[in-house]
Amino acid sequence: METPLKAPNVSALLSENAQRRGDERACTILGNGHDETDVMTHGSLDLEARAVAARLQRSVRAGERALILATDNAHFIRAFMACQHAGVVAVPVAPPLPLRQPRKAATLQAIAADCGARVVLTGSTTALREPLRDLAPDLAALEWIDVDTVPIEEAADHRAPRVGPEDLSFLQYTSGSTSLPKGVMVSHRALLRNEEMFSAVMGTTSDDVIVSWLPLFHDMGLIGKVLHSAYLGTHLVLMPPGAFVQRPARWLRALTRYRGTVSGAPNFAYDMCVRRIPEEDRDEFDLSSWRVAFSGAEPIRPATFDAFVRAYTRHGLAPRAMQAAYGLAEITLIATGGFSSEVPVTLDADRAALRAGRVAAGGDHPLISVGRPRAGRGVLIVDPDTRNTCEEGAVGEIWLTGPDVPLGYWQRPEDTRETFEAYTADTGEGPFLRTGDLGALHQGELYITGRHKDLVIVDGRNHYPHDIEAVAEAAHPWLRPGFSAAFPVERDGREQVVVVVAEVLRPVHTRRPGSEAASAPAPSLADIRRAVLTAVAADHDIRLHDVHLVVPSSVPRTSSGKIQRRACRAAYENGELIPAQEPRARALEGIS
Repeated sequence: METPLKAPNVSALLSENAQRRGDERACTILGNGHDETDVMTHGSLDLEARAVAARLQRSVRAGERALILATDNAHFIRAFMACQHAGVVAVPVAPPLPLRQPRKAATLQAIAADCGARVVLTGSTTALREPLRDLAPDLAALEWIDVDTVPIEEAADHRAPRVGPEDLSFLQYTSGSTSLPKGVMVSHRALLRNEEMFSAVMGTTSDDVIVSWLPLFHDMGLIGKVLHSAYLGTHLVLMPPGAFVQRPARWLRALTRYRGTVSGAPNFAYDMCVRRIPEEDRDEFDLSSWRVAFSGAEPIRPATFDAFVRAYTRHGLAPRAMQAAYGLAEITLIATGGFSSEVPVTLDADRAALRAGRVAAGGDHPLISVGRPRAGRGVLIVDPDTRNTCEEGAVGEIWLTGPDVPLGYWQRPEDTRETFEAYTADTGEGPFLRTGDLGALHQGELYITGRHKDLVIVDGRNHYPHDIEAVAEAAHPWLRPGFSAAFPVERDGREQVVVVVAEVLRPVHTRRPGSEAASAPAPSLADIRRAVLTAVAADHDIRLHDVHLVVPSSVPRTSSGKIQRRACRAAYENGELIPAQEPRARALEGIS
């Protein structure tokens, strides 16, 4: 029997927080990654959101859609919460930056048309409407509301709509690589049940302090940080993604300054904190308050966890804080994760068994568990072709059930049936959510092995792109970690040859003037290619068709930072990737 929901909708959560904790901080904005540029209490956030909701209600009825297009975190939060108070379906979208890329503006306009948006909620500092008049004229023609210019007095005009648990809270558009993104319909029930699951998995409470730099237009930043802090009624500290990317130390500095207890990010962020923060600059950090440091949203590499723990244990980080999580927009956010032991559970898997489609111990290929299924979460491993259930240890597609499954894709009934209403062929169980991810259950722990669509099969053996990428990147220090793509290409009618595209970048430790590393001769591109070919052949027993070395920022990524392998393959085959130049001792600086 299901437990009662904590609240019927997000609006009720905001009102309760305002009543119980009105003068306490709800959100602190670090506009440049350090200075407090905006502070919202639970009371002020509720009041400001009601004022914008009242303005919104003049133009839009409950159930209609409003695009949220804001580059400022404070404006985004006020806009999103205003939608909740107005009963309007929020549609968070990534700002189409840089504006010199028309494709991003075209995607944004297509999303607005797909959801039938009536209005755009933004901020006066975003300043995108005029530039979009040529790139996305239909979008620019909508009504735009600057949330930061709405007088607080308008809150008196707000009228609370009737919003039930089954009504939509927002549409979460997935990152599309080759087609229009699909809008996942997240109801208030699904959202609140997932927040309940997140709290149970991570052990969060109202005493926590959440720190984040993740973009708010994606599920991990929006649901895992902004809405989770509202669910708990706790304090959230935010900085822009760019502030972290420019200086990763700002993240750890904010955790130290505000005694942050919960913070998570994709794998690459932990790697950046190891590579780009010199040891002599780490003494200012006190990470002893950081109780939950979770990783998700992209493949999690055990080596990254190990390196991060080694680097920051002496600065107060508890190894037990490191946790792997698994989730996707189609399950609202989190599927599994959390604590099952004092340290993350890892498995040294047998490589031959893994390539044959099984997860078995006794090898040297490290896998990290993303947790055990919790109460309320059904996890089934299914053969994606036959739809028969798999036995323990067999790799198959991960199918999920739970009260937090969204309602499907917006106006896509066939895609909804295929993804959200799956039934097993052998037992007839269902409906399940098909994730498209491959994994296995081993001794009760869930291990992710890759994406079904990205799987590379050579001579009947399975190879996972992120494993090939990890080996390639480790083969030479001049390859940029986390910025490579492995994919198959067709030759002679067979899709059996593999290409690795990798970004070439001078290592950070060689950039310090006067150091021995800085004066060392730069390698040739041929040296780098040879190192990758040798490493991949030794580790995977395959000969790469090509190692294509490119300049930084060439490998396509989604706005949430995930590698777009199919888009990279298309760019490779169309000759659109910019080749790297021969390295020089002082070249390729400024990015890492």
